[in-house]
Amino acid sequence: MTGGAVVDVVGGQALQITSDHDGDVDVSLVIPTFNEAGNIADLVRRLHSILGDAGVSHELIVVDDDSPDRTWEVAAGLIDEVPTLRVLRRTGESGLASAVVCGWTHARSRVLGVIDGDGQHPPEVLVELLAALDERTDVAVASRHLPGGGVSNWSATRRLLSRGAQALGLLLLPGTVGRVTDPMSGYFLVRREAVAAQELHPVGYKILLEVLARGDIRRVAEAPYVFLERERGESKVRPLHYLDYLRHLMRLRVLPLRSQALARYLAVTLTALVVDAATFVWLFDGLDLNLTRSAALAGEVAILYTVLLLDLWTFAGRVARTALDRIRRLLGVQLALGVLLFGRLMVINALVNWFHLGPLAAFLVALAAMTPVGHLLGSRLTWRPARG
Repeated sequence: MTGGAVVDVVGGQALQITSDHDGDVDVSLVIPTFNEAGNIADLVRRLHSILGDAGVSHELIVVDDDSPDRTWEVAAGLIDEVPTLRVLRRTGESGLASAVVCGWTHARSRVLGVIDGDGQHPPEVLVELLAALDERTDVAVASRHLPGGGVSNWSATRRLLSRGAQALGLLLLPGTVGRVTDPMSGYFLVRREAVAAQELHPVGYKILLEVLARGDIRRVAEAPYVFLERERGESKVRPLHYLDYLRHLMRLRVLPLRSQALARYLAVTLTALVVDAATFVWLFDGLDLNLTRSAALAGEVAILYTVLLLDLWTFAGRVARTALDRIRRLLGVQLALGVLLFGRLMVINALVNWFHLGPLAAFLVALAAMTPVGHLLGSRLTWRPARG
């Protein structure tokens, strides 16, 4: 202990979020900090006031990585003023994502959350996130990429890096990153039971990826927010953090198919290739249709097969809330895969007419080259999580 107000925690130890919780506390919000002495007091007071006015029983948990500016000490000075505040000073380990998990292991409520300690996440959005976290929802995410959300004054370079990182995540982890519009968000709530007893091993700054990949997450809701400019202190974003993000993606990518969505997505993609090829052979050899017509009809059969299985099996937990939403999904995947199908027909004819490849060989080459890309594009553009 430090002064009786700060709990010293040694990092690097195995951490486990248990299912035990205090029914009198609605939400435990972790605030990971490093050199945020100039921001932490205002943020804690605002959070306490907003949640109190909303009638939400809460605890605020500051987890500080032994900041040189003694952020932990500034936070501890608020405990008499904000009785719901707890302060952990962590030594022997650093990193935002692991600090969040550390805070969650000390949390007492049935709902766990995280918000940045620099004041760039508007606390008022917490009320919307709590409202979105109904009995059917496991995670409520604050998103910059919904209508009404955004970033206040980012440079073009930072915007490009952020979108590029999201695109990379979609390619490597389509069943995880594609569940939300803002997978890079560090502002969200999650039900304790969705992550209790799960082995969380986050790398770097992106804890939401870890929760979506390893947690028992059935349904996700989102609420828009505008990412604010920092008023005090310096940004912690460094080039090294993008390398950590890539390392985290690769670690999650090689999970032994823990993600049911990923396993099902891969199964649909692979079996759709077989359906596509078998239909082509039947039409071209069995029914003696011409090359273009056989390839077009086989592609359309594979599209319908993909639509059916992705909607009813792979992403079955992402129930469309309205008939219009379901129609949008189906039209979206038809459009995405249809464009790729047209391109595939052009490639097949070019291989046959220009390179004198046999019809079946040309079909298989085009199929192997273009169909996986089309399936990825179709699923990512159309199977978004149902939102509250």
